Amino acid sequence: MGTIMENSKSDRKELIKNIEKHLRHYNNYKAASVNLHKQLEFLSENKELKQLSAGHITLHMPKGGSLSLLKAELNQLQLVIESIDRSMMELTDTEQKFIEFRYFKKWSIEKSAMHLGYSDKALFVTRNQVMDKLILSLGSVTLM
Repeated sequence: MGTIMENSKSDRKELIKNIEKHLRHYNNYKAASVNLHKQLEFLSENKELKQLSAGHITLHMPKGGSLSLLKAELNQLQLVIESIDRSMMELTDTEQKFIEFRYFKKWSIEKSAMHLGYSDKALFVTRNQVMDKLILSLGSVTLM
């Protein structure tokens, strides 16, 4: 079994595709994490409620293992968020800004390059350097 850096070109492409997916959804993951945490908090505070109607919204208490499924989902989201946060700390300021502009804000390469003061071509070089680093630090996260 080879290391992550020994991946074939097609394996590397797939890893990058998955990393980019996680980076693009980072802000959604953070919002989902907060929402799941609030939902679990609500459910734990209102265990005696089987059903609560509030106007046109009906909230049902999870049955059996559903509460544990919510906890597992929250744990998974937090793992991805924390993994991305740790990986970002290992990048240079320029690389962090690239990730922020390109993936978190969903800017085009052209707009990102303009704000960073780079040419489009130079930014692709930066992207490849960043992806090499993230393949090492986020490689296992792509399996989720």
